[in-house]
Amino acid sequence: MVGYYIEYIVGVFMEVKFNNKFEEKLVRGTLWVQKLLFYRVIQRTLLLIFPFALFGSFVKIVQTVIIGKEGFLTDIFPSLNNDFIYRQIDNIATGLYNLTLGWVSVIAIFGAAKYTAKYYQRDDQFAGITGVSCYLIVDYSYSKVMPFSFHPQILGIRGLLFAIVLGIFIGWLFKKLSRPNPRLEETSRGPASSVIERAFISLKPIIISLILAIIFSILINITYYSEAPGNFINSLATEYTSRNNWSQLGKTLIFSIYTIVMSFLGWSGTYSALGVEKMDVLSTVNLNYALNKHTAWNAPNPFTSSTLYHAFATFGGTGSILGLIIAILIISKDKDFQTVARWAMFPSLFNIGSGVMTGIPIFFNVIFFIPFILAPIADMLMAAVAIQLHLMPPSVYPVPIGTPGPLIAFIGTNGSWQALGFSIVAIVISVYIYIPFVKMAAKVKILDNLSLRKEGED
Repeated sequence: MVGYYIEYIVGVFMEVKFNNKFEEKLVRGTLWVQKLLFYRVIQRTLLLIFPFALFGSFVKIVQTVIIGKEGFLTDIFPSLNNDFIYRQIDNIATGLYNLTLGWVSVIAIFGAAKYTAKYYQRDDQFAGITGVSCYLIVDYSYSKVMPFSFHPQILGIRGLLFAIVLGIFIGWLFKKLSRPNPRLEETSRGPASSVIERAFISLKPIIISLILAIIFSILINITYYSEAPGNFINSLATEYTSRNNWSQLGKTLIFSIYTIVMSFLGWSGTYSALGVEKMDVLSTVNLNYALNKHTAWNAPNPFTSSTLYHAFATFGGTGSILGLIIAILIISKDKDFQTVARWAMFPSLFNIGSGVMTGIPIFFNVIFFIPFILAPIADMLMAAVAIQLHLMPPSVYPVPIGTPGPLIAFIGTNGSWQALGFSIVAIVISVYIYIPFVKMAAKVKILDNLSLRKEGED
């Protein structure tokens, strides 16, 4: 059977032409990875959370851009901050966001546990519910001030990796600690006694999962393990200072790459796509210089997270995925890609890329790993060269939260048309980097569909 499958795959590859050896190896490698259970569970889980992520991204626009107290629109129209109706809308938007995109990892662990258990022919419904219960137990915050609260850091999109891994682990526990139920479909529609039978079959993995979740929750609340790695990295990023421009550039590139890779894996990085972290020492020095000299030209620290990463590497969100969306709209003939790109285009203009990250999906997608890192780094290096050659000033002024990506450098330089021009160049660079990988993704999807169709026929 394995030999026949390999022979079939080789035959299918003969029907698809590759431009070079690198493309062929990357497509082959992606297809191999997609056959793994871990990857298949991830793909299904991401598609499950896609509508919630997309809806939450639109809510996030309302919350941060339109009516947020420090948002882009309220910075232009300050009177909105004092409007009672707008404040009530803001409260509603905050609640909707917290229960959609801000709660998306809870949905993810349900899907991961459910699909893993289903693959092993165990009770997927009980596995999914157990996953949600364990995740909330692990994330529970023991506090006398707020007796019922959770750590928000891992409930949202930044806890996606942890949720998926924990969900797969719980599904595996169901495989090891319970037995297959040959009448699962029948009992799911049957009387209450059938449900009780299913509960007792799954009782052992449920109890073990909950006990492990309680132990892990205690450890988290004692050691603050969930925040320690991020706090350590963030302290390095903000406290490390150097007057040497090349040291600044190297530091910014290193922490940018760390942020991009962690975001690709559904975890939190050093820098935020919306640029809401606290200003570091070098950025503060730049701002004071600009306020004293009334210009951003010749700022003493040209290569900081504000001047490079936030100003040029987050168009559409982490990974410069606005370039991916434009590339899809230009060359892709895949209806699913086109639909996701059109729906996600508007949120991505405000650097909210959750819709594309879960709908294509980009998370854990081998084919997009290279451009996801390469596009923002190329944009940053282009901006660094332009700043070093004094072709544009660095972005030193504070920018309202939710400012459209192409306007960040323009506003951050107090209206430099050179900065706006290089922002457009950055978008073009990102599009050209993503185009060949969009073509590869189309080939991967075609080959994957053909192989699945062949498996169905057999």
